[in-house]
Amino acid sequence: MRLTQEQFDELMSKRGAAAKAAAEVPKPKRSKFGNVRCAAADGTVFGSKLERDYYEQLLLRWRAGEVLWFIRQVPFLLEGGVRYVCDFLVVEPGANGQRVRVIDTKGHLTRECANKLKQVRARYGIEIELVNRKGL
Repeated sequence: MRLTQEQFDELMSKRGAAAKAAAEVPKPKRSKFGNVRCAAADGTVFGSKLERDYYEQLLLRWRAGEVLWFIRQVPFLLEGGVRYVCDFLVVEPGANGQRVRVIDTKGHLTRECANKLKQVRARYGIEIELVNRKGL
């Protein structure tokens, strides 16, 4: 079977529309608490905009010398095989040496998270500082 140029162009345009429709990716499902995965200017990926914004503030403070160093996603092992992962462990210069702060960015504090914070306090004797949008 031979096609004229017009028939061929029409066939290709139909295929193009079908391929275009198949290539469209559906919008990702909204997360439970509305957080949006995003990246910082340096390409580091974060689970929420709040965490990204706090990271960028820490970078500025590090460059200014207010923070000696920091690390992300520090795990704490708890009883029963439970893991609690804080967002940042920050080391700052202090009058008596160095000061270590454990920071977690939370838009919404769940019951499960509150229980894990209590377990971390009981097992390790440290307080985890919660940062929300108002405290940023």
